[in-house]
Amino acid sequence: MQGLKKRADLLVEEIEDEIVIYDPRTHRVHHLNPMASIIWELYDVSPTPRDIAKEIVDVLKTDPANVEKDVLETLGKLQGKGLLE
Repeated sequence: MQGLKKRADLLVEEIEDEIVIYDPRTHRVHHLNPMASIIWELYDVSPTPRDIAKEIVDVLKTDPANVEKDVLETLGKLQGKGLLE
């Protein structure tokens, strides 16, 4: 995951506590749930999935192992959809 960046050509809008992403290459719209939206936002400022998980754990006071697993899974899905390159 390190070294990947959000694609610059994506159109991103925040609607309430979710993020909606339009991909002009595929003409697909992606709706991120609240947790995926947080991970998407933190991806700009946290250099690793572990750092993203730490930020979430510090705020939500939840189990670090589950959060790190969720972060890795979410980033994998974002990469698989071509939103990270």
